[in-house]
Amino acid sequence: MPKKPDNEERPLQQQTISVRISDALRSRLERAKELMSSKTGESVTTSDVAKQFLESAREDRLEVVDLLALPTDTLLQIRRKGEAQHVLSRAEWAVLAYFVQQGFEAFSDRTPNAVSRESLIAVLDAFLAVFELRKERTSKLDEYYLGNLPAEYRPAKAKDVDDQASPEIVRRTVLETRKRLSDAGTKWEPLLAARNLHVILEEEKLAGAEALDRALRPFWPILWRLAARGHYCLKQEPLRLPSTAKESFYQPPIPSVKEGEYSLSFARGEGGDFSLLLSFPGPRGPQYPISGYPKITEFRAMLGTLTPEGASRRWNGEHFFGYGAPSEEGKGKDVWFRAHANGITFGFSEKEWKSVQGLFRRAWEIPEVRMAWDELALEYGEL
Repeated sequence: MPKKPDNEERPLQQQTISVRISDALRSRLERAKELMSSKTGESVTTSDVAKQFLESAREDRLEVVDLLALPTDTLLQIRRKGEAQHVLSRAEWAVLAYFVQQGFEAFSDRTPNAVSRESLIAVLDAFLAVFELRKERTSKLDEYYLGNLPAEYRPAKAKDVDDQASPEIVRRTVLETRKRLSDAGTKWEPLLAARNLHVILEEEKLAGAEALDRALRPFWPILWRLAARGHYCLKQEPLRLPSTAKESFYQPPIPSVKEGEYSLSFARGEGGDFSLLLSFPGPRGPQYPISGYPKITEFRAMLGTLTPEGASRRWNGEHFFGYGAPSEEGKGKDVWFRAHANGITFGFSEKEWKSVQGLFRRAWEIPEVRMAWDELALEYGEL
């Protein structure tokens, strides 16, 4: 066979390298796999992760992976810095955005409440604020950002153009999505939109940490609550700062409240937690306890959802099942609920159910309840 001329180009061949890695590095790569998978919802291999790290070994990306080794401790440290108005690093904002995404996408039929409209809009605004800090005005990620937003909200002229991904199209699509969300009649929720904030913080070339912190600081309260929601959905535990001896020494009692023949009393628990005791009418009426922020949150959501006027609606959450049914007397409709854990069932007439609804409304007007509840919202997130 004739020998090829030296100056003739030969096709490049990919080299496969086999290496042994430590358990620590393997754990690091596994965390990186979770991060990469969260951006697209598709599984990735360890070799894919290692290849990307070798090709773009940015220190801030490696820092994100390292921070996720102890996610609860990392988030608590981020909270301390955030509440003290200290500048958060890009990696810390990226970690926060990762948990925001988890909280965004945690919705299911058994989640007490979907993410609020206020929070949905804030995440879109936070993305736009970071979008303006890109050092390169065009990016291959523009198509990705559009893919996480509804196609029908793109500018009309762009819908028939093959190359729709441009910074201006992304910006206008986000603004239109924001506008539609402000309309109370819009039922669609952009649950994938939080991926855009996570990805832009991890992947794009951005301005420095101080400029990034200034851009995102106005959204800190909402982003934190969403991140705490994401942490709770993943870990099933609150983001609770250690209590000092002084804080745990004395907590003022929460006054009880009465509405009609029903009453509600409170008992303080560990940290800022408290439990409720719903007392039914009569000298020997039953007393029903509800403890813990997640259960109380769901019970309040069930109270607002089930109404005698719409008694055909049902509630089937993580902790409670409720429904409406015609009353046995044939007059009006009753509301029934039970806890999944014990099956104990209670029924209410329309008048009685409205009394319980009013009881809880009045309870959450008590300053001590509001203060304790707001603190728990920082620990459990927007549930």
